[in-house]
Amino acid sequence: MISNTSPLIALARVDHLFILESIFGQIYIPNSVFQEAVLQSNVEIQTKNILQAIDNYIFVVKPQTVHLFKRKLDFGEQGVINLAIDKQADFLLMDDKKARKEARGLGFKTLKTSILLKRAEKLGIIKSYSDVIKKLEKIKIYLAT
Repeated sequence: MISNTSPLIALARVDHLFILESIFGQIYIPNSVFQEAVLQSNVEIQTKNILQAIDNYIFVVKPQTVHLFKRKLDFGEQGVINLAIDKQADFLLMDDKKARKEARGLGFKTLKTSILLKRAEKLGIIKSYSDVIKKLEKIKIYLAT
């Protein structure tokens, strides 16, 4: 599974990165997502939580593929899809609608953070989807539903 920046940020800010490990085991992120989520962050809890997960179950990889995209995607989204091509990934965790369309057009399955949280609740990994959503909204993070 390969993750984009926004899901990592959301889960890191509410101490729920463990969901990724519980459901997928290993997670890959392109170096562009690491740059956006960690190096460009000024949110201590986000940086700390992501760095603790790096090399434990989140692995930073530089994509070798340079795909020409149909849509205008940001640096992180391009990196996610390029890495997905390299790794022939099963799932891409991304919230941006345009990026999900691009990924699906290339044959990848996509998963939004909100759906991941619902799945985590069903599996008993978290107690309450709505509690996590409330925590996110309290810090002004709103997920695509």
